[in-house]
Amino acid sequence: MSDTVANDLYGTTLGAHGMVMLDDFDGIDNAWTSYVGNIIEYPSEFELPNATTTASPPYPGSGVQQGGIDVDPTNYASVQGNTSATYTILGGNSLRAFSFYMGSPDSYNKVTFNLVGGGSEVFQGADIWGGTPAGNGDRSVGYRVYYDFGGAQVSSITFESSQNAFEFDGLAGVVPEPGTWALMIMGFGGAGAMLRSRRRLLV
Repeated sequence: MSDTVANDLYGTTLGAHGMVMLDDFDGIDNAWTSYVGNIIEYPSEFELPNATTTASPPYPGSGVQQGGIDVDPTNYASVQGNTSATYTILGGNSLRAFSFYMGSPDSYNKVTFNLVGGGSEVFQGADIWGGTPAGNGDRSVGYRVYYDFGGAQVSSITFESSQNAFEFDGLAGVVPEPGTWALMIMGFGGAGAMLRSRRRLLV
């Protein structure tokens, strides 16, 4: 975990970290990523019976209240007790850094970064957001957390919760664009052709 920013649901600090929004469960859905898990659609969470069974991530100043707390007025992910959700980078790409917005941090939340080539890095409870405040499910607190993988590459991320629930939104990161790789490959091919041509001329 490299940084924690309070109440940045919409990713206003992403640019300063060199990231872009990849998936917000609303209008932004990066074609090179896949999310498999439970999504709560706004405003259905405020309609009975859902209003009594889900808690939106807090977002001060939204003007949309749930239980007296200003909350996320958009779609969001919700991992229920003893379940998981997986965010996968497709097309042979990988994440070099990652960020997401989480609400009401709890000690029973867990995030696993699965590395390209095998192995993983696990963050549980307070390690996810840096430990302040304690993981007591404070419904008035929401954080955007940043992770820099220090040169490692992450192929997928698993979100888990041993109790109800782990709510999050605004998945962001640094991902090599497939178009960039294609241009690089074409560039390498062109350079190779030029070298072969020069060799023929020199013979």
